Amino acid sequence: MTVPQRHSWHPPEGEELVARAPVSFATGAADRVQGRRWFRDPERRDIQGELPDWPTGPAYRLRSRIGPVVWAVLKTVFLLGVLALAVVSDGNVPSGGGSGGSGSLGRSEDPENEETDFPVLWAAPGTVARTLPWELDPARRPDTDTTHLVLTDRRLLVLGGLQDPREPWEEVLWETELSAVATVERRPFSVGGRDFRITFTDGSWCRLTSLEGEPLVGHLTAA
Repeated sequence: MTVPQRHSWHPPEGEELVARAPVSFATGAADRVQGRRWFRDPERRDIQGELPDWPTGPAYRLRSRIGPVVWAVLKTVFLLGVLALAVVSDGNVPSGGGSGGSGSLGRSEDPENEETDFPVLWAAPGTVARTLPWELDPARRPDTDTTHLVLTDRRLLVLGGLQDPREPWEEVLWETELSAVATVERRPFSVGGRDFRITFTDGSWCRLTSLEGEPLVGHLTAA
């Protein structure tokens, strides 16, 4: 690990900063994976215990199918009650209504990795994605710490730091040459459509999310 810099990170002379945004590993939104994330190899084995220097994190299980079914029934009963009340009160039936939860996410294009499982790291031994830092996992890092994904004209980096205006600091946690990045894709089946997936040239990938990542993702997908 490098020595933290007591200021915001800037690329060295001759390298241009293109975009940066706070990022974390994504979190499942569909009913069975809501609030969960996993780290897998191509055989879909859990590999978080194999990742070097990673601290212990939560061990998630799929949510029971019973819960989502019961919740769907309750929502249906509630909606029917609202409709009945509207008819009784003024004879007008509402033309539409919102619904929370995964019902508002639309249809998944990759249900195997978004509904019945939710890997945020997919990596065989020796691949690039296995080198990503554990600080990207919000379940492992302190709440006071942040991670940023940084794009320059040469590299992709992950910075970790403490955004304290009195004494901010950042350090480079991870980096790779842009030549190692194969594709970057938005994943619309996510809360607010904020998730995106970076696939490396060796076939490994990660799924990240960012509240402020649109400019960064735009640059990456256009590259």
